[in-house]
Amino acid sequence: MKYTAEYKYDNLTHLEFEFKGKKAIVLLPDNKNGKTIIKTEYFGAFPDLQNEMIKRGYTLIFLLNNNRWGTPGEVDDQYEFINFASKEFGISNKVITIGMSCGGMMSILLASKYPECIEALYLDAPVVNYLSCPARFGVAYDVFDSMWDEFERAWHMSKSELLLFRDHPLDKLDALVKNKVKIYMAYGDSDKTVPYEENGIAIERIYKENGLESLLYLDKKVGVDHHPHGPSDIDIAIKYLENK
Repeated sequence: MKYTAEYKYDNLTHLEFEFKGKKAIVLLPDNKNGKTIIKTEYFGAFPDLQNEMIKRGYTLIFLLNNNRWGTPGEVDDQYEFINFASKEFGISNKVITIGMSCGGMMSILLASKYPECIEALYLDAPVVNYLSCPARFGVAYDVFDSMWDEFERAWHMSKSELLLFRDHPLDKLDALVKNKVKIYMAYGDSDKTVPYEENGIAIERIYKENGLESLLYLDKKVGVDHHPHGPSDIDIAIKYLENK
């Protein structure tokens, strides 16, 4: 493997290279425990959780998406990257995802299509319903027009066409239930960009309806908007994701 960049700092090795024409990053800690986390979008954003997991020996992998809106092919590349990284670096091919906002959406799509590669999901204010964000049909009033423009360019879809669309992350939740995917979900109850009542609540409802409350940890952050991302207590989040 030829790396385009390699750095050594803070007891870890930072590698950068291309995978399927996309920028890939791997952070290998000196105390590598063989376990894997994948940041599904926004590599450097709100890093406290990923940094703590790296300190505990997790290898962090990241593949830059062509867009952040879950178009076909993106999760296929993520799946292939997980399996490549597992063989290349001697780490698990069952990952814990760290998915914030659109990254949460990517985590849902990955887990619904490739449940065999999932250990657990950390979801943080996940986009579940495109009609809410970025289309802003409901109460998500703090969504920029540029976000819809991004989505429209990525999916080549108008808002009228979106009304008939049946391939939202929302439509993938049955697969998470079927495969009993473990989820830690953090959210702000004052989120005006990805409102919980139009997005994350769908996960809460379907898990409760199917008696899977033990597989869903809800971290409600009172008075918190879409940002900042991150669990209320990092130690509690990691213990839950690790089945402890």
